[in-house]
Formats: sequence, structure tokens, C-alpha cells
Amino acid sequence: MRNCFILLFLTFTVFISCNDESSTYTVGEDFLDIDTKVSVTDTLSIITSTILLDSVSTTNSSRSLIGALQDEDFGNLTSQPFFNLLTSDYNINTDAIYDSIGVILYYDRYYYGDTTKIQTYKVHEIIENFEPSGDDDTFYNTSSLKYSDEILGELSFTPFPNKKDSIYIPIKNSFGEILFNKLKNNEVNNSDDLYQIFKGLTIASDTNSNATLGFSKSSIVMRMYYTIEDGDSEDNSYYNDYTIQSYTRNFNKITSNRASTSLSSLVTYEDYIKSTSTNNLAYIQSGSALNMRVDIPHIKNLNSLEQNGTTINASLKFYPDIKSYESNSIGADSLAVYIIDNKNRLVQQLVGVDGSTVYAKYNTQNDEFNSKSYYSADITYFIEQVQTSSYNLNYSLLFQFPNNNSSVNKIRIYDSVNSENKMKLSLTYLLY
Repeated sequence: MRNCFILLFLTFTVFISCNDESSTYTVGEDFLDIDTKVSVTDTLSIITSTILLDSVSTTNSSRSLIGALQDEDFGNLTSQPFFNLLTSDYNINTDAIYDSIGVILYYDRYYYGDTTKIQTYKVHEIIENFEPSGDDDTFYNTSSLKYSDEILGELSFTPFPNKKDSIYIPIKNSFGEILFNKLKNNEVNNSDDLYQIFKGLTIASDTNSNATLGFSKSSIVMRMYYTIEDGDSEDNSYYNDYTIQSYTRNFNKITSNRASTSLSSLVTYEDYIKSTSTNNLAYIQSGSALNMRVDIPHIKNLNSLEQNGTTINASLKFYPDIKSYESNSIGADSLAVYIIDNKNRLVQQLVGVDGSTVYAKYNTQNDEFNSKSYYSADITYFIEQVQTSSYNLNYSLLFQFPNNNSSVNKIRIYDSVNSENKMKLSLTYLLY
């Protein structure tokens, strides 16, 4: 039936709003002699919420995040990396003399927060086996390992994250000398021997810093310096590097305390807070598992139209609150889109009708009247699947930052009730 009339279709757009108006327009016989109806309706509503996913996998993230953020809306957040270190050289000359040891961190130019303040980092030794608590090899933002209260090294500094530079944190010589002597005396000859006496390091930030910095995981180094005197005048300085070599023995612990915020009731992954309770705003923050959920509860109502029809295009458009991230000028060029069930469990990442991955893309609207930035996502396939399924699919959409495990970006989104920057769903529907 659809193929017979494909050349005779007329599309109409359904704009979802919070008005109580619903109307139908009829195009008369002047248009191909077909009685075609164009409807504008508000019977499909949009419900926006903030949800908290169970956790975010941070195992083997390409970036180590160190720092703390204070935010009256999102809460207080801390980022702390844990990593196991190994060396490829277990041979130290018996004539070698220990010099010093320290940790080198190379900026990867990511930062969030106020980098004009002095940062203080403290290095601690991990004192338990580097293993996740679950059955798999995955660490999450909620994971942690026991570490010594003793501070192996400490550094206060003013960061310059946009420079191709690094910071060096000296480590206590008492720690370095023990490790050096075990290598020199052939007590440690391989990675298994080293792991028995050294599980790894973690670096904690002063919680008053109000900034989070990114460091390239691949370039984190613990460097041990020593000398070998051989009687000549040449440089006799040497060093032994320890780097992250395991895919599973490194992760970022990212915690957030929202007790004093409007999001305090988010405790489990089944919880949600409607945007009508948070000033008509939904919240998204990478790393902390805060995501925006969008429900379109009456998709099936499209089937109640008096004529047969099908959705051929559906686009969701929404606006970010620029104030929520303007101090850093860090929004996102796109947001990842997932399908979730009624208990906020991930079903799959959203794809288009052609099978490609769908993202909510960032756009800038410029005209003589205003200039606004917005996101738009093609959710045609989602609408079609829910509308045509023989089952009552109680599915929703979830939006999050694509780099969800390697950043702490945040953003607020206006909902469909907001008077100036209203979230809208535009449907193009073919009647036949």
C-alpha cells in the first residue's frame, strides 16, 4: 500500500510543546485531488529527567584525571587515578649508586575549572592487589583500592595545561632506595617479582583546588636516577623508568557528593529527578554518571490517526544552558545517544535507519534576531521501532558526553517547559 502511493505523499510536522492546542488542517482537491490532512498537535509530550547510571567504566582510560571541583548544582567532585607501574629493565650495575626518584606527569591539554589557583598533589603507594571487586577485569568510577596514608611525594604548583610541559613530583628517598637495592641485588628480576613488592601508585589532589587536569596515561613515568662512577669524565648519570603497561591495571576513581544540591535524591541507577523539580533543567556530567533522560510517552498515539501513516523523519532539538559551562568554554560538539529501559538500564546505542551511530550534534543558529546554540538528534529509527513494535516498548532516550570516562565536563539542558529555549520534537509523517 505504501509503495503504491509513495509519489502522492504530503508531509506534516508535529511540534511538541506545552500548549493545550490541537488542530487539523485539510488540503483540498487542488493538491493532486487528494484529501490530505496536516495536523499540529500537543498530544505527544516530552518528559525530561536527570538520572544516575550505576557506574562508568574507567579502566584503561587514555587520560588520568587529577583534581577536585566544587559546584552548587552538580556537587563536589574529586578525580583520582590509580595505576600499576612496571619496568622493562631489571638489571642495575652492582657499582651503581642511588640518586633520587620521582613521578613525571605530562599534560594532555585537558582541564576543567580554575587553573589560576595553586594545585597540590600527593602521591601514595597502593597496598592491596590491583584487582577489581567484581567478576570481570573492569574498574569503574566508583572503584577504589587501599593505599597507604603515608605521603610518598607532594607538590604544590600553578598549572599550565595548554603548554607542552610536565610536572615532576619528588618521591621519598627511603622508598626509592629500597626498590633500587632490590633490583641491584637481583631480588627483583621480572614483573612478577616487582608486583609482589610494589602494587602501584595513586595521586590525590587537594580538595580546595577547584580544577581537574588531564595527563596522558601513556606518558606517566616513575623515574629512578642513579650514577655509575667509572673514572672517566663522561656523563655517568642513568635512570630506570616505570610505566603503565597493563590494560587493566589503571583507572580513574571519580566521586561526587551531591548532598547539598537539588540532585541529592539520586542514589541508585533507578532513581530520576524530573526537570520540573530542577528549574526546568536536566543535568549531564561525564565521569560522575549523571545523564539526561528523555521520555516521549505517547508515541503509539500516532497510530490513532484516522488515516494510515508512517514516520519518515523525527528530530529532537534542545538547547544547552551556556552559563553551566561558559567559564571553561567546554561544551561538546556532540552528545552520545542511547536507548534505555524503564529502569535506566542501557539497551543499545541509538542508530539511524541506515545503521550508523546517532549523535546529538551541536549547531549554532545565527540570524538577525538572535544567536543560539542547540543540539539536534535524528531519532527517526527510535520512533519507528516503538511505534511499530507489537510489544509495549517502555523505552526512553539517554544523552551523555561521548568521552564519558576521560573527562568531567558538565552541562545543563533546557526542557520542553522552558519558555525561551524549549526542547522540541519535530515529526514528519506520511499519510496514505
